[in-house]
Amino acid sequence: MGYAYVDKAPSKTDEFDYLILLNKELIVAKTKILIYREDYGGEIGSKRWLKQFIGKTFKDTLTYEQDIIAISGATISASSMTIAVNKFLQNLAILHQNKVF
Repeated sequence: MGYAYVDKAPSKTDEFDYLILLNKELIVAKTKILIYREDYGGEIGSKRWLKQFIGKTFKDTLTYEQDIIAISGATISASSMTIAVNKFLQNLAILHQNKVF
């Protein structure tokens, strides 16, 4: 079916839990914010914003405010999610290069 990855990323004063689902070809099929612990910035959990990550692979490098649109009031969390997905994709590239997948 595919693969799932769950981790935490920092927000302004806390952190949030997120999920990345990959298909068999290691392409991002879905991202989701599982738990958001801040009073502000929860907009990063919107399906509309998160669908920007769908279709990304270990060959992609994402830049906040260029590849991924900014969210007013959620700058830290949105940037953090972009960084987290980037790190995940970079690690996936290393695993792929070493023929783990």
